[in-house]
Amino acid sequence: MKKLFGTAIAATVVAMSMATSAQAATCANRTAVVDRLNNNFGESLIANAMSVSNNVLEVYSKPDNATWTILVTLPKRQLTCFVASGRGEERLQAYLADL
Repeated sequence: MKKLFGTAIAATVVAMSMATSAQAATCANRTAVVDRLNNNFGESLIANAMSVSNNVLEVYSKPDNATWTILVTLPKRQLTCFVASGRGEERLQAYLADL
């Protein structure tokens, strides 16, 4: 888990730039997004980090790491944007390493 969190922090800068250019179709109100991840997919927050521009990177996952989602929240715009999602912890770690 520490390795996953460290990798997530390292990926923050890249993810923040990706979210800044995200289209509205991939972004929504944070509460609605988090509720949907919790209720529909059983995912909960496992790691987060803040960028120097005050955007927040969040990694959500099921307890068994079967599925995961990476979000970036843009507080000034009151939006949460999907960055990536997938299945399996190994794929998550590989995705974060490639950022």
